Amino acid sequence: MAARELILRDSQWFARNPQALVRFRPERHGDFGLLGLQGREAPAFIPEELDPAAPLNWVAVVDVLRAIDLPPAAGGGSLRARIRTVPIRSRKLKAQMAEVFAITVCRNVLAELQSQLPDHAERA
Repeated sequence: MAARELILRDSQWFARNPQALVRFRPERHGDFGLLGLQGREAPAFIPEELDPAAPLNWVAVVDVLRAIDLPPAAGGGSLRARIRTVPIRSRKLKAQMAEVFAITVCRNVLAELQSQLPDHAERA
């Protein structure tokens, strides 16, 4: 499946689930294709509550703007991160893990942004 179609399907899912922060679904061909072309590995995260021996064949799609309680970007866009993870099938487990994934992704995004600040901006 093409990356554009995956992005569209995830966008449609988030539109139908306006309170959701994270979508958990099986990984599909194309989810991390661009990273592979760049010679980079897909990001992966397994919360300590889950089985680390389980296969990394699911994706957590985190809506970062929702997670930090910001409105959608101009034109209705958003910022979503895709993370490879282990299967998370039950509704109860998805609800429990949504906050864990949202917090982890937001911390990583913030750390990345801070690492890119010039030295003088960090001290301000």
